Amino acid sequence: MPYLPAFLVLLAVLWLPGLALLWAFGERSGRTLLAAPAFSVAVVGLSGVVLDLLGIRYGLASQAGAVAVLAVLAWVVGRLLPGPGRTGPRGQGARSAEDARDDAELEHVDRRPWLFPLGAAAGLVVGGTFLLRRMMSVIGGPEALAQRWDNIFHLNAVRWIFETGSGSTLTLNRMMEPDRAIALYPAAWHQLASLVVPLTGENVMVAQNLTLLAVAGLVWPASCVYLVRVLVGPSPVAAAVAGIASAGFGLFPFGLMTFGPLFPNILGLAVLPVALGLMVRPFGPALTGNPVDAPLRGMRLVRLLACFVVALGALLVSQPNTVLALLVVAVPLLVTAFARSLRSSLSTGRRARAGRLVAVAVGAAVLWLLLWSTLTTEFWWAPGGTFAQALGEGLFYGTDGRVDVPWVLVVLTATGVYAAFSRRQLRWLVLAHLLFVYLYATAAAGEDGPWRQWLTAGWYTDSYRLAATLPLTGVPLIALGAAHLVRAAAAWTARTSAGTRRQGVGAAAYPVAAVVLLALVAPLSQVAALTGTTSEAKGHYDWEGPDNLLSQDEYELLQDLDELTDAGDVIAVNPWNGGSLAYAVADRPVTQYHIGTPGPVLEDLVTGVDDAAPGSAACTAVEELGVDYVLDFGSQFIIPDEKRALGYTALNSVDDLEDTSNLVLVERNGEAALYEIVGCETP
Repeated sequence: MPYLPAFLVLLAVLWLPGLALLWAFGERSGRTLLAAPAFSVAVVGLSGVVLDLLGIRYGLASQAGAVAVLAVLAWVVGRLLPGPGRTGPRGQGARSAEDARDDAELEHVDRRPWLFPLGAAAGLVVGGTFLLRRMMSVIGGPEALAQRWDNIFHLNAVRWIFETGSGSTLTLNRMMEPDRAIALYPAAWHQLASLVVPLTGENVMVAQNLTLLAVAGLVWPASCVYLVRVLVGPSPVAAAVAGIASAGFGLFPFGLMTFGPLFPNILGLAVLPVALGLMVRPFGPALTGNPVDAPLRGMRLVRLLACFVVALGALLVSQPNTVLALLVVAVPLLVTAFARSLRSSLSTGRRARAGRLVAVAVGAAVLWLLLWSTLTTEFWWAPGGTFAQALGEGLFYGTDGRVDVPWVLVVLTATGVYAAFSRRQLRWLVLAHLLFVYLYATAAAGEDGPWRQWLTAGWYTDSYRLAATLPLTGVPLIALGAAHLVRAAAAWTARTSAGTRRQGVGAAAYPVAAVVLLALVAPLSQVAALTGTTSEAKGHYDWEGPDNLLSQDEYELLQDLDELTDAGDVIAVNPWNGGSLAYAVADRPVTQYHIGTPGPVLEDLVTGVDDAAPGSAACTAVEELGVDYVLDFGSQFIIPDEKRALGYTALNSVDDLEDTSNLVLVERNGEAALYEIVGCETP
């Protein structure tokens, strides 16, 4: 594979900065391997902002230097906050009576501490392999692209960072609005891809595809295993199933690969489980199904909160709506914690403490509302279908019209719901999952109005974005359900074999049940439900289609631009037919870097440059914008027959125009053509 070195560099960027930061901070547990990418994303995002403010070019070398500086700062802070991030002795003072009585899994884990790492590794290998193989099948080739609307911006933004050396979330949108001092757009995705552009022959398409494979194929399963370790404990079955289940959803990452595509959302959701795990850990066994980690106190809690703040930073520089997902989960989590603490205070007569709890709860509610309102948007997607149908789609992971249901994941989710209620500590997780189902249904089919807008506007009232949040709570429920089934099977076998000559069968019941369940879940998670998703997704990466961004002919012409034009030559394009990608592919400035409406000056050009004469409005626009060429990709638009796209009358199908005296053909490849503007020069 010619791009394997670039892929390995990308993996190093995704893991090593986070590991360096956590190691310097004093965190040494094996869980840091699972959580490291979230911290790496935070490092990448912060580095881009700081380096830009300092006037230092963003790239691999400056990123490495920033990691070194941040690791030193983490070491200093770690010395000021003494005490390792350990969670206390395993198995002491945290197990429930039920766990201590009959949990064959804990007995196996206690005697064989290597079982959890083995289960986690198995889940990561199987889940990662499933994801990588299916994503590569969908993408089709290293230079392919998602032929969807948002990819124009994403590919151009990767090129922008690589060419300008400016990788700041505070200024990335200057690509489209160059006069703005602060032009916010979360840049972490584009920063990561830009770092490997030099290793791909400066091919932005390849760099973005490699980033997608690394983030969705490897970071996402690792984050899921981390979250399950926090919520369920060191269960090898839960860890293995978490990794496998992460590859079983059509709605993520595949749904976001083809709707949009929403690559920053994919990055944010891929590291979101780590942030959620860090948010839950302070509550200890009281609000998790984890029987071996003691609650954190004192400096250990402060250290954990510092890590949580860093993880929040990773979400903000990836896609801020992932912070909204955390706020959704925080509602049942914090309400449950508050209710328990208040009940305990009142039952023991500590009324002053109860009063303080109420004050804190009011403050938390105000902060929650402030954050929710701050992260909302005004973009609007119309609902469709019925609310009841949308609820069913969310419950069965068949969102946005998917007809194939991942039944094995649905059954394990239902089992996890039962296990969460029977063990009491994780009931809030069930409520959080149902909240995501409700939000999805509200976006997909809720009655349009202020309530729908307030609830879902942070996700642009978009059902695809909200559907992709379901695995955040679905995976831990699935893992919990799988662990419950194995424990129940082992306990039943042990009881039925007790007092008989088959007592040895009881001892082997747990590993046998675990192997059988994993052998069933792995293949069943990949059949039926993902078949339709894969087929549909492949269509969005095909070079030919009625609403594609680029055809093969157009892409080949863009690749030839470095020979047909000079560096710095500005090309007039219609962004609705993919012409804007001349910048991403060939590093040629274009008149528009993303889909939008041309301003007055540009409108004069795109409606009259074909037959313009010196002194005309179109030629004045040519001179003012410094345009040298016209790219004609015909009248196939990303939205067929889009009125705004049809308005580029002088750039669409130039050969069919009556008078093209201002344009001379430079090169044609199939239906795609490049013209030079020649008639605007004053004689």
